[in-house]
Amino acid sequence: MKRLLIAWMGYLTAAPLTDTVADPHIYTVQFYRGQNTLSYPFLGLNEQNTLTLEFDEVREGAPSDFWVRVRLCNRFWEPSSLPLTEYWPAFISDRITEFSPSYNTRVPYLHYRYQLVNRFQRSGFYVLEVFRDNDPTQLVLRRRFYVVEPLVKIVPDARLQVVTGARQGLQALAFSVYPGSLQSSQAYQEFSCMLLQNGRWDNARTGLKPTFLYPDHLEYRFQAGLELPAGVEFRMLDLRSVLRRRSFQIERTFWTDSGIVVRLMHERPRAGLAYTSQFDLNGRFFVQIQEALLDTARQWQGWDQLSTVQADYFWVEFRLEASNPYPKPLYVVGGFMGWRPDRRFEMRFDEERGLYICRVPLKQGVYDYLYALWDEGQGAFLIEPVEGSYFEAENTYAVIVVYRSFTDREDRVVGHRWFGYYE
Repeated sequence: MKRLLIAWMGYLTAAPLTDTVADPHIYTVQFYRGQNTLSYPFLGLNEQNTLTLEFDEVREGAPSDFWVRVRLCNRFWEPSSLPLTEYWPAFISDRITEFSPSYNTRVPYLHYRYQLVNRFQRSGFYVLEVFRDNDPTQLVLRRRFYVVEPLVKIVPDARLQVVTGARQGLQALAFSVYPGSLQSSQAYQEFSCMLLQNGRWDNARTGLKPTFLYPDHLEYRFQAGLELPAGVEFRMLDLRSVLRRRSFQIERTFWTDSGIVVRLMHERPRAGLAYTSQFDLNGRFFVQIQEALLDTARQWQGWDQLSTVQADYFWVEFRLEASNPYPKPLYVVGGFMGWRPDRRFEMRFDEERGLYICRVPLKQGVYDYLYALWDEGQGAFLIEPVEGSYFEAENTYAVIVVYRSFTDREDRVVGHRWFGYYE
């Protein structure tokens, strides 16, 4: 009885399961739905679709024995107490069997790929974990996603809410939720919403309650939780062909014993400058190489390996000018590093040169990135102190509707809507 009580108390105090990479040899983690590497990871309940996880293990040698498992969480990303058979009947853990060594690259690596077939029996918040040797204590990486059952309708308010004064760097959102068959007199207690900006979980707004209750819908507006720093358009780095055609922000490339170094121009903070509009991927990235060899014999079960195993890794040196160090750790951030404080992407301050510098291996492709401070208290990256925040910035938002009635044993995701701020 005492052991059961200790286990139960441990569950209540379980830490949230956040996105992470625990192995320093793992790079270029991509997690997406279907075949679109730029898509955000979610599934519809009973939808005929898959989620794909790809990553590289940058080292020489034999392939590792990687396994995966699925875990259900509540809205706070704490592990659920429901038994596995109630939400995932397929397997307890599954081995990753699709892998291939890099081909004709200067930096050797092993590329892994796993497709998660949709067999979920309930909606909710999930994590996909990768670990070694079928031992969950040897965690390699973790990625979050959700499964939605479309039971409610979400209508964003097309009228932009003007934010002025000291708050003019914010974007204020408003939307309505039509519960349909889930409408009840307890809607305020049963419904809550999440708000994501550009697919980021680190600065997600959670626990949003309706501002007004109407007979047929719930209205969300005029709340602090619906106002997010607009940020700025992402910087973009094109590494598809650095030897034949260099991107404009590359100062020079040179060889070292560890590989090719791509040194970027000195960049400056953009906070306080005028807003500049430019095309970006809203923080995402994709792998691509323009010098890939057309080796049609090297096909992996119909999956084209040309870029995924022939793209090389370059040591990219980011450099940001700064007269004084920032009060918080500075990182180069984007979807390529999972929006978590990975020390490999932390910049160090060179006082003599007045520069923040970070040298990190990146696979050939196109990358969106920014410079941001990590706030441990908020558990989020702060873009505004370095890059600025402008209400004109184009962002992609997601509204996720969470529902839990008095009879439900776990949170359900009953609706979602992705939209651009200026749509």
